[in-house]
Amino acid sequence: MKTLIVALVTAVLITLAPGKGRASDDTATVLVVRHRWHTGIVLPADRLTPPLAFLSEAFGEPTWYEIGWGDNDFYRRTDNLWLLGKALLWPTEAVLHVVGLDKHPADLPNSDVQALCLSAKGLRRLQAALAEDFKLDVDGRPIAADPGLYGDSRFFPARGNFWFGRTCNTWTAQRLHDGGVDIRTFMTLRAKSVMTQIRDHGQAGACPK
Repeated sequence: MKTLIVALVTAVLITLAPGKGRASDDTATVLVVRHRWHTGIVLPADRLTPPLAFLSEAFGEPTWYEIGWGDNDFYRRTDNLWLLGKALLWPTEAVLHVVGLDKHPADLPNSDVQALCLSAKGLRRLQAALAEDFKLDVDGRPIAADPGLYGDSRFFPARGNFWFGRTCNTWTAQRLHDGGVDIRTFMTLRAKSVMTQIRDHGQAGACPK
């Protein structure tokens, strides 16, 4: 009888104790990518939560999803400075650019990438906030998208307006903050500010494997 009790207590303790593999189950590596003056958020495709499940229907079987937000006109033609000025001076319609990536974003040309380790709760909150940025039809699906800038990518109509007080980089900071990242959202206008804050606050780094 004593042996049985010891065995049961041991089994309970093993169940309650945090296992070595548990951290990897509860956390996820999310990437922040910078393309010149623009930043975006990159999610692991195998960790999509229900609010963003529709992405798997719009794309093939990527390893990562890169998501960026910005002015509808300038995002499509980033070399047009007149469109940039128009976007900054008064509120304009926004768009989401989603890319299905088969390889790590660090392998893309002219990109600066920082990894962040989010908790399971942070990942859920991040994806829920991202899903709220998509304009949906009456059936709860994203409105028809246009071809994107490169690779397997799409432009989706987005909620909110782009202007000087809310640039693509402000949006990135806001969404990272939703996911529990220590980052300033007010007046975070430049891509450099986003990347610098991640590094300076000691948060950069992928989750332990």
